[in-house]
Amino acid sequence: MSDTFRVPAHRELTVDERRLLEWLLVTGRAEGAEYVPQLVSLAVVSRCTCGCPTLDLAVGGRTSRTEGASIILADAVGQSPEGVPVNVILHAREGEISELEVISMDATEVFSMPKPEMLDRVMPRNPTMACS
Repeated sequence: MSDTFRVPAHRELTVDERRLLEWLLVTGRAEGAEYVPQLVSLAVVSRCTCGCPTLDLAVGGRTSRTEGASIILADAVGQSPEGVPVNVILHAREGEISELEVISMDATEVFSMPKPEMLDRVMPRNPTMACS
């Protein structure tokens, strides 16, 4: 799963990452509640190389699906702990949580993962999108 934008990072979720994912699933689209049971076996399989905290995820050790159309389970805006304005999008592909995308809205490259209390939920207009 290594390319110029991702580097393997096989590890368990941190407590803060798990808390953020749970918040996104509970406060995002109604379908998000169906994905909550996946949190128990969710792990990080790669991360972005640019310095942002975007993570590729896998359920039960299966390879994360990070290409092609995704379902947006949650979309939130806010700021990182450093004050960088961010957009946080939780993706699912083929029925599994697949990516926690964290985008800087001011072109800052290096920043850390926001906490739920730093975000406001935003509902997507179109829950399916093509993402590469």
